[in-house]
Amino acid sequence: MPSEDFKPKLGRIRDSARAEAIRHTTRVIEEVSRNVVRPLRRRGHINPNALRRGLASGVVAATGTFTPGTRRVVVRARYVRMTKTNLGPAHAHLRYILRDGTTREGLPGQLYDANGPADAEAFLSRSENDPHQFRFIVAPEDSARLAGQEPVIRDLMKQMEADLGTKLDWVAVDHFNTGHPHTHVVVRGRDERGQDLIMARDYISHGIRGRMQDLVTLELGPETELERIARQANEIGQERLTGLDRSLMGRATENVLVVASSPIDPQRHAMMMGRLRKLESLGLAKEERAGVWTFDAEIEPKLRQLGDRADKIKMMQRALDAVGLERAPGPYANFDRGTRKEPLIGKVVGTGLVDEISDRSWLVVDATDGRVHYVEVGRLNPDTVPVRDAIVRIVPDRLCGKPQATPRIEVLAEPAPQTGPTYNGPLWLDRIVASPDPSMGIRAGFGAALSRELKSRKEWLVSQDLGRFKTDGGFELRTSAGAQLQQREYNRIGTEVAGKTGAAYVPSISGAQARGIVGETIATPTAKLVVIRRETELTVVPWSKALERHRGREITGIVTPHQLLIGRNRARPGLER
Repeated sequence: MPSEDFKPKLGRIRDSARAEAIRHTTRVIEEVSRNVVRPLRRRGHINPNALRRGLASGVVAATGTFTPGTRRVVVRARYVRMTKTNLGPAHAHLRYILRDGTTREGLPGQLYDANGPADAEAFLSRSENDPHQFRFIVAPEDSARLAGQEPVIRDLMKQMEADLGTKLDWVAVDHFNTGHPHTHVVVRGRDERGQDLIMARDYISHGIRGRMQDLVTLELGPETELERIARQANEIGQERLTGLDRSLMGRATENVLVVASSPIDPQRHAMMMGRLRKLESLGLAKEERAGVWTFDAEIEPKLRQLGDRADKIKMMQRALDAVGLERAPGPYANFDRGTRKEPLIGKVVGTGLVDEISDRSWLVVDATDGRVHYVEVGRLNPDTVPVRDAIVRIVPDRLCGKPQATPRIEVLAEPAPQTGPTYNGPLWLDRIVASPDPSMGIRAGFGAALSRELKSRKEWLVSQDLGRFKTDGGFELRTSAGAQLQQREYNRIGTEVAGKTGAAYVPSISGAQARGIVGETIATPTAKLVVIRRETELTVVPWSKALERHRGREITGIVTPHQLLIGRNRARPGLER
């Protein structure tokens, strides 16, 4: 054996480089991040002893030590916990960011990764057992000047791999459908060894942005003085929190700014005074005497609220434009589930995901009160999000007990373009024909159209002897009107199907037994119906999930007004079609 002393390599197998990399400076930065900058959160399903990758780079970036002239970049991040049995939200997110109209040509987005075009289904298949997923929106301020975002994003991901010490499995798509081109990046929650990938909070908050700023600055060069002045001049009239506002508040002492005591160049002074006058018009600043300004104590949150409201108005306007509706900006409203007392009824004119990074959905509803409402409905299963043209009833909150995290949504009617007030069957209009929505006092927008449909529906119900006008001007439905309309719908649909198939239609009777093979599903304005076939006969019964599971098989059940009650183990697999 050699005469040299035996020197064991400490650390994990095939991880000798890691042992040498942990030096004194790295340990100092880790200790500073725990005790000085901010403590790490230790809650949820993450192992508190797990390696936080990128900690040192994140802490350095958090100190704000950037070179003057660095290009500005906004990075929005979201950590999403995954479940093995439900990849629906992950599917919905990819489907949304790959939707039509996001490229310069108005085409669907193109997914790519480190090697070229990527396959969304393959990425989701690899993500099936991941504990979580990271989602980022990367938006350089000067992204419109970049020759292409794809090469810069690939450079960013390579730099992230170097910072985190592991290969990353990621996909990205570039969006050009807003005033600021941006990129969506989705990163799997596993490292190259299949272990949980945990990024340090400071790296997510500051490190990624710092790396992207360096790359964009390298691509376009440092920001010039003329560019900086032009950017700040553009901020003067904005109704949101801007960099000028932060600068003004930084110069103020206890919400008081003395302009005369701030020696600045004439151009800077002109922009500052222009912004102060704009804040004064918004009621957020006041000139007490010449050169002395006071700010509203809540100026920052109020400016954020103004910016948020402006973004929601833009969403509502885009949703209305997409369906060809014209509404003045005045009737736009934000649905506040905490203060609203009455349910909101209206037609869905647009849907989407909040911030394009969250699983939380929003709806734009053209309501019966003549206004257009923006409604955040929280995290819903993609299959339960109401579609465009559906009629919905949104309940703001519980009247007692623990408040709901999201408003409760009831779909009154699915889209049915050919259905009118004279439809010979149940309509959602029948629910309010005798007790109209009190918010329909304003006859404008959807409320005006609904008033006309209600009037026609009442006249039709009277002609069918299903209702009557009262002497006090009200309207009264007959007690049996709902059951009669439902049976008429069953009979009409059953007769139409029987005419196409040559079978004999047998009306279903509540309380009677129905037996046969579960056939096709038929959508109606208020519900779904299922055809049950037996030899040369057929009947129509209400649809249910239980029937869907037995499609093509013979079942036996009891007919009720709302569903077919199937007895346990009555399905017969041997009779599959």
